[in-house]
Amino acid sequence: MGIIDDFILSTLYYTVEAPVTFARDFIERQHAKNPTKYYHRRYPRVTDIWDCNEEDIVCMFEADSQYKRDRMVDQEILSLLKKAMGKCVAEQGNSAKVTCKAYLDEYEEAADNFYTKYSELGFHGNARRCYAKQQHRMVDERRKAEQEQES
Repeated sequence: MGIIDDFILSTLYYTVEAPVTFARDFIERQHAKNPTKYYHRRYPRVTDIWDCNEEDIVCMFEADSQYKRDRMVDQEILSLLKKAMGKCVAEQGNSAKVTCKAYLDEYEEAADNFYTKYSELGFHGNARRCYAKQQHRMVDERRKAEQEQES
């Protein structure tokens, strides 16, 4: 019975295990020569919406995609800052107001910037609406500065 068992095991090894091991080793050797990180995808920056012509639909689509990626990145940054601030508050307890002031200031600044850029656009906000909002905000700031100079 020992010879039959050895024959079955060696047959299984050479038909299943050996090709799989060879393929895995080959792939690992290829990755060792050229290591690639798959968890980050790099998108090249495209032109912003204000650089696009009105008839250039492809440029507008790319600018809108860039806007959506930027918004997702800004949301993730805000989320990470909030987690860091929460972790600091949980660790420090009663002295958190003094110890975690840097985290709080950084989070508040990022939240204000996020609110300034993306608020009131809604879930379906796009690059064109964001650009229009930015133009309106700049016009309002200019009007306020002119009113202050007149006063």
